[in-house]
Amino acid sequence: MANQYEDDEDDVYTDDQTQSDGPANLRKALKRAEKEKKELAEQLASIQSDLRSRSVKDVLATKGVPDKVAKFIPGDVTTPEQIDAWLTENADVFGFSKTDNDAAPISEEEKSNQASYQRINAATQNASTPTRDADLMSKLAGAKTIDELNAITGAPTQRRR
Repeated sequence: MANQYEDDEDDVYTDDQTQSDGPANLRKALKRAEKEKKELAEQLASIQSDLRSRSVKDVLATKGVPDKVAKFIPGDVTTPEQIDAWLTENADVFGFSKTDNDAAPISEEEKSNQASYQRINAATQNASTPTRDADLMSKLAGAKTIDELNAITGAPTQRRR
């Protein structure tokens, strides 16, 4: 009867391989593992630096601070809260003011009012208001009877012959 472990031994060692090659195989496996570990560490460092730079840019944008300030932020400042605290601490050095909005939270009603105000401003800035002449011309073009024309121009009723 065959031993239950016979097949396993055939997979591990080939004919030209002896058991004395065991440490050499372990060294090769260790080198492969160290190489993979190094590659993964480089990828992690790259991803972390990208994430940090993205969060720094986001915080700077929300604060209204120029992007050039990002190169002065220390490397150990990584979270948005830390970046915000660093900016608040060094605001006078870079010449931007601390915002008062951070001190007092804004209620939902004030936020909706600000949003409405901004929409109104955007609509009125982009809208073209008709001049007096254009408005008068549109009224004249829209008049259908002579009485409407007289009412628009302010002329007395015409004499008919």
